[in-house]
Amino acid sequence: MSTTFMSNKSKYQNFYVTIVMLIAVLGGYAVSNYFFNTKNKNDHNKQSVFISLKLYPEPKAFTGFTLTDKDNNKIDEKYFSDKWTLLFFGYTNCPDVCPMTLSELKKTFHALKQANKIKQMPEVLFISVDSERDTPAHLKEYIAFFNPKFNAATADDANILALATQIGAAYHIEKHEPDNKNYAVDHTAAIFLISPKKKLYAIFRSPHIAKNMAADLTQLIGKK
Repeated sequence: MSTTFMSNKSKYQNFYVTIVMLIAVLGGYAVSNYFFNTKNKNDHNKQSVFISLKLYPEPKAFTGFTLTDKDNNKIDEKYFSDKWTLLFFGYTNCPDVCPMTLSELKKTFHALKQANKIKQMPEVLFISVDSERDTPAHLKEYIAFFNPKFNAATADDANILALATQIGAAYHIEKHEPDNKNYAVDHTAAIFLISPKKKLYAIFRSPHIAKNMAADLTQLIGKK
């Protein structure tokens, strides 16, 4: 009797945690959309020159998280100082969106290097929301397939949720037993652009096309 009660209680707790996570992340996504739909005098006066890049009317700061990257280095908001960073959330078992997006980023970087119109190349940070399967060592091997200079990181659920909520990146991990490694993960396909001032500055929404991303990045951060 008590075993059944505890089992049901655990199910209700898991359901409650899932709902809370979804509300938190979707809340961040709603904030993201609010920023896009709000007219603001600080709209950079540049939006019309881009193909697929969407600028935030007001660049948005984010804080209160710690990640561990592929080399076991700690990452917080200071990591984003003094450089442009392309931020993408996903997981290594992703069958399509992640490899396709990272492949387009690989082609984007090749195009940028060939054109040689950017003084400082942006960085790519792939964040796995699936820390249960994606260890730093596994992330290092995975990301190197696309570009060994790309970075990859993960963290516990609380830290990933803290960052994703502020950025506006939605994701959901299917509930599963601890010994079950075959579970589904849903996540946003957007690529977020972080400015050298450590603020969420713009977003590339899917579908991602390398030549368009390269053109937009050159227009935004190219040599003047």
